[in-house]
Amino acid sequence: MLFRRIILNALFVGVLAGLALSLVQMLTVTPIIFAAETYEVAEAVPEGGHTHDQGSEPVHEHSDSAWAPEDGAERTFYTLLSNVLAGTGFAAVVLALMSQMQMQGVTQLNLIKGLQWGIAGFLAFFVAPGIGLPPEIPGMEAAQIEHRQLWWVIAVVSVGSGLMVLAFASLKLKALGGIAILFPYLLNIPHHDGPAFTHPDPQAIAALTELHQQFVVASGVANLIFWMALGLLAAWVLNRFVLKGLDLNAIAGR
Repeated sequence: MLFRRIILNALFVGVLAGLALSLVQMLTVTPIIFAAETYEVAEAVPEGGHTHDQGSEPVHEHSDSAWAPEDGAERTFYTLLSNVLAGTGFAAVVLALMSQMQMQGVTQLNLIKGLQWGIAGFLAFFVAPGIGLPPEIPGMEAAQIEHRQLWWVIAVVSVGSGLMVLAFASLKLKALGGIAILFPYLLNIPHHDGPAFTHPDPQAIAALTELHQQFVVASGVANLIFWMALGLLAAWVLNRFVLKGLDLNAIAGR
């Protein structure tokens, strides 16, 4: 019963948090992405492929074999879908952890503590990896994606675990939390060797650099709103629907 309640409420929280994230992205992040895409330059097309005249305006060339959602409603739909799915997954994990902590008497969740959980999620999933690998805009050079993904996972797991230790472990173990938070930054962070932008026009590079700075800030604001909404909603549904009427002592084995 508890598992079913967690999943059903995770769907509810994920939909609302995903909608909030999508709305903020549409207003702040998406226009920056569109602006950066206008500076993308067409690459050389293999023999037998399609060619376009390249005049004074940069041309955005799509590969025939690579699928991507069309701009407009289709792109918005897939962005919303991915945000809702991600929100649901995160909400399920957060609700499971919150339930376990409350049933064991480690903490009593309320809206204030739910907000704190949300901020911790923001620190672990956005700030921590963003310090080493800031969010990227179209046209930006980057290291191999496999290396970046591996470091991203290490950063999220290490910082998330470290925050949990600092918040809930005994005083003598809190030093381990600090070590865990610092650990990913002691590793070799996979950065691209060379300039971030290779556009042939210096004015375009200056514009892209400014857009990238705006993108990092806008992405941070969007993710902060997402995680705050997720933490607040998770704490609210935890006591109102997930654990309501359950014998917590029996479930916890006390």
